[in-house]
Amino acid sequence: MSYLTNVERRHVHLKFALLIVAASFLVYTIFWLVNGIIWGYNVTRMLLNISQITVLSSMGTSELIALFIQEICSVTNSFVLLICGVFVAQSAIFYVKNKPNCLKKLRWVLILIAVFSLLLVPASLHHLLGVVYGWSMVDIYVGLSYLLQALLIVPSLFILSQKMLNPERLSAILKWAMIAGSLFVFALWLKYLFLWVNTLKPMNTQGDSLMSTIGTINSILTLLIAGVITVWGCFNLYKNSPNAKRVLAAALILVGVFFWIFSIVAVFVPIYASFWYLTDFWMLTLPILGIAVLHRYPSKEKNNL
Repeated sequence: MSYLTNVERRHVHLKFALLIVAASFLVYTIFWLVNGIIWGYNVTRMLLNISQITVLSSMGTSELIALFIQEICSVTNSFVLLICGVFVAQSAIFYVKNKPNCLKKLRWVLILIAVFSLLLVPASLHHLLGVVYGWSMVDIYVGLSYLLQALLIVPSLFILSQKMLNPERLSAILKWAMIAGSLFVFALWLKYLFLWVNTLKPMNTQGDSLMSTIGTINSILTLLIAGVITVWGCFNLYKNSPNAKRVLAAALILVGVFFWIFSIVAVFVPIYASFWYLTDFWMLTLPILGIAVLHRYPSKEKNNL
């Protein structure tokens, strides 16, 4: 009977954690595909019955076009997300089985996330132009949120995906992976900060209750701190610092903790519960991966890049 060494056992734990995160993301994408199909059906009905819908019939041509381009992009994104989920699952399986095509699958994941973020731009323009021209159903915070997410995510992921075409240039891939990863966390922070500023705070009728205060602190600080830790971890990883991967694991755990805190607050604060389904709830599993990384790379071991 053969027994796994401690190093092999830790690597198995890491692979298992990665499969859990990939599965949760795939479930999340299926959830949004169902929502996208339902919303696409509703948008089609609205298009066919504009004259019977008071809000739409009062809109000008430019406003209607901007609104429906936004909604079409939203429905399209539900399909983009599902395809991305499939590639994420394939990447995880290929990694677990040590197949060489893992990097190619992962490259498509990055491209699809970039496309998803790029398709937020029409919604951003609809809201920002709407504020300028006095359209209805628009909000400047929503427009800024979408625009900033796209600006932080799209360029770096497209550049990283291009660098991955040459896998032998590992240093260039590592550099852009760190840049893209750091910017992604800050984009995530801005997304939920604007959600709190625009929706959760104004609509929270519980005032300064304990759970509302925890929700506020969480929305403002948790992902911001995770972003700072990510930058620090990436800098140390680039310098081949011994504990860099453990720092990044801590950042990964902290990102997941944000969603756990949000979910717990949602049990006690109704407005948080109302918007829970709009969160990236698949990230609740990230602490599992972060803990596995910590276990995989004990502090006494040096990084081997």
